[in-house]
Amino acid sequence: MLSRTKRICSVALAAVLAVSLAGCGSSDNANSSAASDKLNDPAWKEAMTTPFGKYPETVTYTVGQMATNYSSLNGTAYEKDNATDNVWTRYFKDKLNVQNTTKFEANDGTDYSQKVSMAIVSGDIPDIMVVPDYSTLQQLHDNDLIADLTDAYNNTASDRIKEIYDSYGGRVLDNAKFDGKLMAIPTTEISHGPGILWLRKDWMDKLGLQEPKTLEDVENIITQFIEKDPGGNGAGKTVGLVVDNENVAGVSGGQYSLNNIFSLYGAYPKQWIDDGNGNAVYGSIQPEMKTALTKISEMYKKGLVDRQFAVRTGDDRKALLTGGKSGSFLDNWWGSWTVADTLKLNPDAEWVSYIAPQAEDGSLTMFTGNPSSSYLVVRKGFEHPELAVKMVSLQYDYQRYQEKDEEVLKQFADYSQLNVSGSPIIVNIDYYDAFYRNVDIMKEALETGDTSKLVSNMDISNYNSYKKYLDSEKNGDKPDSVSWAGYASSITTASMVKNANIKEVNPVFFGTTSSMSLKWPTLSKMELEMYLKIITGDQSPDSFDKFVDSWKKTGGDIITKEVNEAIASN
Repeated sequence: MLSRTKRICSVALAAVLAVSLAGCGSSDNANSSAASDKLNDPAWKEAMTTPFGKYPETVTYTVGQMATNYSSLNGTAYEKDNATDNVWTRYFKDKLNVQNTTKFEANDGTDYSQKVSMAIVSGDIPDIMVVPDYSTLQQLHDNDLIADLTDAYNNTASDRIKEIYDSYGGRVLDNAKFDGKLMAIPTTEISHGPGILWLRKDWMDKLGLQEPKTLEDVENIITQFIEKDPGGNGAGKTVGLVVDNENVAGVSGGQYSLNNIFSLYGAYPKQWIDDGNGNAVYGSIQPEMKTALTKISEMYKKGLVDRQFAVRTGDDRKALLTGGKSGSFLDNWWGSWTVADTLKLNPDAEWVSYIAPQAEDGSLTMFTGNPSSSYLVVRKGFEHPELAVKMVSLQYDYQRYQEKDEEVLKQFADYSQLNVSGSPIIVNIDYYDAFYRNVDIMKEALETGDTSKLVSNMDISNYNSYKKYLDSEKNGDKPDSVSWAGYASSITTASMVKNANIKEVNPVFFGTTSSMSLKWPTLSKMELEMYLKIITGDQSPDSFDKFVDSWKKTGGDIITKEVNEAIASN
């Protein structure tokens, strides 16, 4: 959704554009000429055309920086660190001979977005900065403020970085291209995987219940939990499936969301999907939604869905699970962290993950999330546009996978333990299937004790945590909640997802359109009210048809037209 600040900036930018661009032509040409001259020097050429080549002279750059809480370093060896002198900036200086200066600094979120917009309006953007969404990237491109990074990527992205982007099948890089030119280095959003059903396995064992596959199996298990009370809550007091009342469905990786049940009926709420004829349609108004909502409302009526879900807070939902009042919820592969506190309250509790409910062929269908939500851009005219790509290669390849200096790794580990970032470029670049990509290698290491095949430096830290869990199990000790949650998510569930029959539906649009900024809040409110009223029985499933009609007339048809035009224009 476009903020008010971004809408103002879009208008104001046109007014300052002539002024801001008038004086940059000669500067751009001079920088281009200087860069061309440097390519005749072997040392400069190596630095400018290879991922890890070190500049022969220090290259300085300005950056739009996300604020870091350096006060967390007080009392440590790093207590004097700041935005231009910290573990990351020293690493960049040592490896590449580059040094940042801060153009602006702001807290992540709205504050940062506003600073980006202000920089664009002034026509004075940093040499390198992260922009928070596609609409801002498009604005920068349309006003000729950012550099073409095609050659920089081809020459200075490491092989591993290219392999990472390739794992998305072109979806990520294509999202940052205009007329075939790569105008930004996009961040990556790893696959959230399918929705995962989490159940109290100790309750299932007590009742002699088998693992679920179909929706009928799931309904039977929850019914037995409620009627036979294996948790000792009292007859009829065990709560059914815990559900989020703000994101009932439609968020990739949504906690307590019913995505799995909707997809079972071919429904993909809140997603712009291909109708099979090349047209983008909004999933929430498709006829399959009515069938799914009818089923969920029936489950609610039977008590299989928490009857108080519409009024629960986030803390309420978590307390139902960790306190043993409910034994079922839908989450994702990291759902073990949601209920990790259960072990502190009841060490004998056992949460287990399942790929369910499945279709008749044993598959589970999921919709994928936005593969890239932010973008790293370079100011047009900056002498070394390749620097952004080199920094990405160093940070997300070399430091993560190739760095072997124990002292250097310790410094990064210290920062991580204190939850301090410090990098001038706060993005993330990782494989699409990152959460289960190397699970088999990790399992082998845990079985043999040989860690030589572990891929990244982070793997070693994770290995130690998972081993701690397995050792406690082997010795008959109660595992601590952190080591259990890590193992249950990143080993048990990740391995299960890797070997499951998962089908993916890729939404075709994640951006915004001109009408969305005004009309989407009203449409979203209408949609949420529709979910709640139909599921809780305040309205019959037939009211879905009235919602669709109202949605279209209230701006939905206009937005659908704009979405299809935006897709066609790209």
